[in-house]
Amino acid sequence: MKSIDLVSVNCCGEVGDVIVNGVEPPQGVSVFEQAEFIKQDKKLWNYVLNEPRGGVFKHVNLILPSKNPAADMGFIIMEPADVPPMSGSNSICVATVLLEKGIIPITNSKMNITLEAPGGLINVEAKCNGQKVESVKVKNFPSFVLDLEKEIKVEGIGNLIVTTAYGGDCFVLVNSKDLGIEIKPDNADQIVTACSKIIKAANEQLGFSHPLTPNMNAISFCMLMDKPEVNPDGIKQARNTVCIRPKKLDRSPCGTGTSARLAYMHLKNEIKLNEKFISQSILDTTFECELVSKEEKDGTVCVVPEIKGQAWITGEQKLYLDDNNPFPNGYRLTDTWPKE
Repeated sequence: MKSIDLVSVNCCGEVGDVIVNGVEPPQGVSVFEQAEFIKQDKKLWNYVLNEPRGGVFKHVNLILPSKNPAADMGFIIMEPADVPPMSGSNSICVATVLLEKGIIPITNSKMNITLEAPGGLINVEAKCNGQKVESVKVKNFPSFVLDLEKEIKVEGIGNLIVTTAYGGDCFVLVNSKDLGIEIKPDNADQIVTACSKIIKAANEQLGFSHPLTPNMNAISFCMLMDKPEVNPDGIKQARNTVCIRPKKLDRSPCGTGTSARLAYMHLKNEIKLNEKFISQSILDTTFECELVSKEEKDGTVCVVPEIKGQAWITGEQKLYLDDNNPFPNGYRLTDTWPKE
């Protein structure tokens, strides 16, 4: 009987478990191709995400040798309905597991490592106290706005002004006041129902075509945003929440979503380079963020965000691969796994 060793971990409440042993690296000459293999093959993805081993609330990361010699380790993110190019919360989970479990030994109070995600290289700075990782700062991919404040018509909601942006994945951004839904845990079901409709409408009426990565051509997520306010420390802060397919909310402030939001705020002159911003989740957990640079790539003006947060290891699992198991690929029931 084969087995898979998995570390249970969450970043600011968002589950991002990490497979550390028992899975051979998938086929592919790059981490991107390896992620595409997992997405097409579906066996590992379904095994760890579907019931009875997983659930719609989970993400699972596979660490593997990097393909780029500049990286210390590669990783692939498996979300319920996507294998994305990047995830802020998952990269923080992966870095924490690599260091706290000694896969990359902690030798200094400040550890600088490079991870290779499917979308490219990520610079990581981890603050450590002994063998404990106290925070992880991630430099994300260049982020930008595609369609600024366009009107779309959403079934059951009406006309909305939305913005599409990239922050490591593709987002449609909506102001919460325009939707009339307060970002709080009691409204989670109402939020995902509305945001799922917005994703569908935005894909149909606006679409998304990444100017630098031709194969990225769909909006995956919807971020609902409160208006920023200045907190008692004099730093801009705002709550936001992200709907992830098929219909769940990110429990963390969402690193890629926050990056997309920062690109939008910068374009609107609402935040400057090197200005701190606190991104707050529906659970009131926070990321400390800032835009560290601005650049133009093939005619697209991009900003480069840094996201700092913390992850916590909550346990370890050993998943068994039994040929006689009646559910080798798991299963999904619509009482917990919504239809899209």
